[in-house]
Amino acid sequence: MSNVRNWASGLGMAVLILLAPIIGFAVVLSAEMLTDLVAKLGASAVWPVAAAAVGWGLLRKYGWQPRSSQLRSGGA
Repeated sequence: MSNVRNWASGLGMAVLILLAPIIGFAVVLSAEMLTDLVAKLGASAVWPVAAAAVGWGLLRKYGWQPRSSQLRSGGA
């Protein structure tokens, strides 16, 4: 049974690796379309940039390291 689980996890990782460029392209395309839509509605492009900056700040604070390494280093 473990052999089937290993093959399934390997296949899943291979699929994610092969689809990563397509997923990244779709995310960039969606962001461009959202920015164009906001610009056509009359708002400036400052709001999407501000939202991206806040998201990046949160991701940098909470998303990069596992909790165990934060506890070990004494960071908050």
